[in-house]
Amino acid sequence: MKLTLIAIGSTGDVRPFILLGRELSARGHQITVVAFSRFSSQALSEGFSFQPLCGDAESFMDAIMQPDTSAVTYLPRLKKEIGALVPQIIQDILSGSEDADAIICNFFGSVNYSVAEKLNIPCIQIYYFPMDPTHEMPISSFRHQNWGSRINWVSYKLGYLMIGSLEHFLLTDWRKRNRLRVRKPGTAPDYRIGNHVIPCIYAVSPSILPRPAEWDDHIHLSGYWYDQNPPAWEAPSDLLRFLSEDSLPPIYIGFGSMSGVQANKLLSVLLRALHETRIRAVIAIGWTGSSYHSGSRVYFTDYIPHDWLFPRVRAVIHHGGAGTTAAGLKYGLPSLIIPFAGDQPFWGDHVYKAGCGPKPIAARDLSLRKAISALLDLVTQSRYRENALRLSRSLIREDGIRTACDLIEKGIAEW
Repeated sequence: MKLTLIAIGSTGDVRPFILLGRELSARGHQITVVAFSRFSSQALSEGFSFQPLCGDAESFMDAIMQPDTSAVTYLPRLKKEIGALVPQIIQDILSGSEDADAIICNFFGSVNYSVAEKLNIPCIQIYYFPMDPTHEMPISSFRHQNWGSRINWVSYKLGYLMIGSLEHFLLTDWRKRNRLRVRKPGTAPDYRIGNHVIPCIYAVSPSILPRPAEWDDHIHLSGYWYDQNPPAWEAPSDLLRFLSEDSLPPIYIGFGSMSGVQANKLLSVLLRALHETRIRAVIAIGWTGSSYHSGSRVYFTDYIPHDWLFPRVRAVIHHGGAGTTAAGLKYGLPSLIIPFAGDQPFWGDHVYKAGCGPKPIAARDLSLRKAISALLDLVTQSRYRENALRLSRSLIREDGIRTACDLIEKGIAEW
């Protein structure tokens, strides 16, 4: 089959789809990846076709993932950032899907569903965070994760009413021009395309997110999507020297695609806390846009593969992106999560509830005092390591990508 994989977002959104595409390709399917242009080399190096999306990954993420972003401000910011681009985004998705037998997509409202409906092909929804109503937890974009059963359920109704209103504004004219039924705003996800129900696959382990009883049969948990054969990576000699200079391994600090003034302020606070606690760290600068000089206790880098570095550190501090969270848990590492927005508070809360790290600290709330206290707690409490290792043993027994591919092929066959 010809399959189009649509991954809208940052590295954490695209990398899992590259791994998924690799397994689907090994099964004989032809793969096209639709993503922002900065990810073209990753797709092309795997032998996939690539269709770039208009827009820019960095500005897209910077606009919607600032520390003051909430469930209320997220959608207006998304509308401001991409509203004018939506017609071209739809056209880019169409261009990458014209000859496809099915679409596999991450969450971008019903935009991808509309394309699948126009082309009359199956669509498979992939999630990295909870978007289906349950009493057990609020919708993942809500900043506070301890609402209680009733408000948890209501949070999905409010979330989807807001999402549906935005989609109605952005998609109605396009759907009318293409003679498609106008989707009206509702209080729950609308998974119907004609007479079909869209299969949904969560790339999440049931060990960290047990499947809620309210979810319908078309919703599945595959387990995390880990790279079973990580590529070889040649580390710089100065990094190898830094890692071996002390009998006690350093910690890792990285905030993925988080950027801008807030990310730099956060890093400044953490550097002062590292100095006060004399804890060594490898710090991934990522998209902060700043330059720093490494020293005897801190090593700065633009990029290091998690699969190479994480076995060589003793703990991790990060923003709570789904991919980085999964990687830290895979290697049994105590984790301190400092969430900015989106689903990051959700993952911070779940890592804390699993006993694998200190209580998360919102990026906007981090102070030097809090940073010092959390750093010392992270590296001295043995229970975090014990719990993380116990969870790790469960995670590595899963084969999330293979399970997801089985579900995808089954879902397409039954469409």
